[in-house]
Amino acid sequence: MKGFIFHEIPPPFPEICGSTLINDLIIHLKQSGVSDIYCDSEENFDGVTSSDFESAKKHLGKGWLAAYSGSLSRQSPGELKELTLSSGADIGISLACSAKPWEHTTILTDGKGFVERTEKNPPPENAETNLCFSGLVWVATEEFNPREPLEVERASAFLLPGFWMRPDSHENYLLTVHRVLRGEAEPWPHLHIPDNGIITHSRIPACTEINGTLWAGTDCTVENGCTLENCVLLDGSVIGANSNLRNCLVTAGRKIPRNTLQYDKYLSLPGDDYGREH
Repeated sequence: MKGFIFHEIPPPFPEICGSTLINDLIIHLKQSGVSDIYCDSEENFDGVTSSDFESAKKHLGKGWLAAYSGSLSRQSPGELKELTLSSGADIGISLACSAKPWEHTTILTDGKGFVERTEKNPPPENAETNLCFSGLVWVATEEFNPREPLEVERASAFLLPGFWMRPDSHENYLLTVHRVLRGEAEPWPHLHIPDNGIITHSRIPACTEINGTLWAGTDCTVENGCTLENCVLLDGSVIGANSNLRNCLVTAGRKIPRNTLQYDKYLSLPGDDYGREH
């Protein structure tokens, strides 16, 4: 199986639990049987041929996989291929469910699975489905425009099992890290995920109460008396003494004042709410 990765604009934060999205995608495709991979990224990757799409087309043949690097996926390219070939469509599109379909491209199909309509970022009150394009396309036609991959006359779409997230916002990034640490994105070949979902690359005081998952990057400082639940602390962040943070992303270099309480049901960025200490 051959494939081409179209490198999309990276999310707000380049790394997710030890890997970039594009590196994770390359590993996933190789493990899924995509043996020849081309990519239009300016960065070089082992076992991947750097090429623009026009130059690579002659090597891809009549049936190949298009993959977009903006998502974290464990969906099966092989299953997408088989479903597309069985349907007789010119392309097969991978679908996944989203709790926020208005942030993605939604796809409506007819009773046979052929695409009837697509809509990018539909208004929340008018979203007709929660099935969204999840970044994989099996291409069985020469009439394929990578900038408009869904604009093909005979296109089918299939809800594929497997983990999928698009960490293109602060909130989605935090959710993605949390779900990786919780083991939902297995396998995770980049590092070992402990059963407790806690990975720290900085010294965390023994008196810190940690609930749920935690990612703490390098050079982080957590002062005494803190409680952290389902949090991500990026490199160089500082958590002031006696702070209580829940479902929070603390961005790199951010300083959280002492006695900060950010304890609600919504994912949040307390550094943005409370500002920097000077």
